[in-house]
Parts: sequence; C-alpha cells; structure tokens
Amino acid sequence: MNIIFIHGMNQQLQTAQSLEKRWLSLLEQGLRQTQQPELFAYLKQHFRMPFYGDLLSRHHLHNMLNAGTLLPQTWPHWPLMHPDKISPASIRPETLQLKNLALPEMPSSSQHSFSQQIHMLSALGKDYALRDFALLMNCFPKLHATLLHKFLVETYLYLSDPHFMRAVHARLHEQLHQSKPAMLIAHSLGSVIAYHFLLLHPELNIQRFITIGSPLAFRVIQSRLPQPLQRPSAISGDWINFYSHDDFLTAFPLKNAPFNFSPAIINHQIRTSIDRPHEISGYLTHPEVIGAIVQPFKKPA
Repeated sequence: MNIIFIHGMNQQLQTAQSLEKRWLSLLEQGLRQTQQPELFAYLKQHFRMPFYGDLLSRHHLHNMLNAGTLLPQTWPHWPLMHPDKISPASIRPETLQLKNLALPEMPSSSQHSFSQQIHMLSALGKDYALRDFALLMNCFPKLHATLLHKFLVETYLYLSDPHFMRAVHARLHEQLHQSKPAMLIAHSLGSVIAYHFLLLHPELNIQRFITIGSPLAFRVIQSRLPQPLQRPSAISGDWINFYSHDDFLTAFPLKNAPFNFSPAIINHQIRTSIDRPHEISGYLTHPEVIGAIVQPFKKPA
C-alpha cells in the first residue's frame, strides 16, 4: 500500500527531493519518539509525495504570507465596513465557535529562561490575534476571499484557476492509480486539493484519508468546491482529521453541517506549537498522528 503525502503552501523554494527528505526526517523523528523506529523502513519504501510547489513559480507568483507565524508581512487595503451595513442575519451561529475556544496555556515558568518566557508570551499574543482574525474571516467570507487573493496565492490559484488546478491534479495522478490501495495524508492547502481530487476520482481506493491542519472548515473554501459537500466515495476506510487550537487559521473540527457525513469524519484535537502552530513539524511528529499513519500497516502484537 502506497502512503501518499500532499504538502501545503509556501513550498516553491523547495524541490521535490528536499521536501521529501524533510518530511521523512520528521516521520523518523516521530517514530523514534513513539518507540517504533523499526516501522520507518516500510514507511520510507512506500512513501510518495506529489510535488507542486514549483508550479507557483511557473505562474510568476509568490506568496506573501509567512507560514511560520501565519501573520501577513504586509496588509492589503480593504474598504472600511460601516457597522450599519453589516447584516446580523448574514452571520451564522456556527461560525462564532472560535470565541469559546481555550487558548494555549503558558508552560511552567520554572522550566524556561527569561528570554524563553518572553518568546512564548509573544507567541501567545499572536495566538490571541489569530483567534479573533480567524473568527472575523469566517463571519465575512468576502473579507476572507480578499485575504486569499492578496496573501495565499497558491490557495487562490487552485480554487479559481482551472489551468493551475489541472496542473496540480496531474501531479497527484502520477502517484494515485485507480483501484490500487493507498493511504493519503494531506496538510493545509494539500487537504483541500486532496479532497477535491478524490471527489473527481471515485475509482480510487483510499483506505485511510488523514487531514492535518485543514482549512476546509472555512466557508470561503467550501464555497469554491463542488456543491453540496460530500464524503468522497473514493475513501473506502476512515477519514481522520487532526486540528489544533494553537493553529487558529485551521482550528475548526470538521463536524456538523456541512460535514455531517456517514461514516463520520473522526476529529482529533491535538497540540502543535505556540510559535509555529501551522507548520508540518508540529503535526507530523505528534504521537497521535504517527499512530494514525502506522496503524494500518503495523503488525499485531
């Protein structure tokens, strides 16, 4: 069974080889931490990663978002929105769920130096800002669409440009072959791409679909995907979704409408990193994520 990983945005400075090397290194680290390094040989043998980071450079575009902090380096000009022009009826109650989320806790100060404590306090401040920012974007999809266009160029291109979409899908098609069993693990924008690709290819046999740090819960993303949203028939096994409240741009679980699928998506909340909450390293080395990846091919004790 091939184990196919689909990366997220901001990888245009990488190569297929360098990115594969980094992800394998993280997987090896996660396996060592969970005391099962003997499984790495199998995982490496069956590891596949369709690389599409170079396609953005071919379109002569670049992202303006720092993936490390998830805070834009420059802000676009948005026309001011007068409160009287905002209709409360346009805000769905389920989009307000972030305001009740618990923020990451400050680790015990006795374990860290003063400079480390300052660094963590700064990271917590960013988490507070991102929580409210994510809430605002999900309440006002037009505002979110403007962010996508200005900053997340790959996301905007994929969702709006059929030529770019087909080029990305062609990369996936090289590794995903009809009825051959496969496991699919997708991070960030990669989860949007993977979900859409699976909808278009019901002949595939995905025995486990794992999404990590997925922005699929955002309405502006959903509105640009085939409607109504549905569980892809290509998924023959579990769909497991890992999300982190540290990662406030992808902090929503995939449940309730429009994700009230049958079988249901299995959501797991985990902790990543307060200073780099969205990066793949926090997800791919997490024990629960590692467990979900290796469980299908791990021999029974």
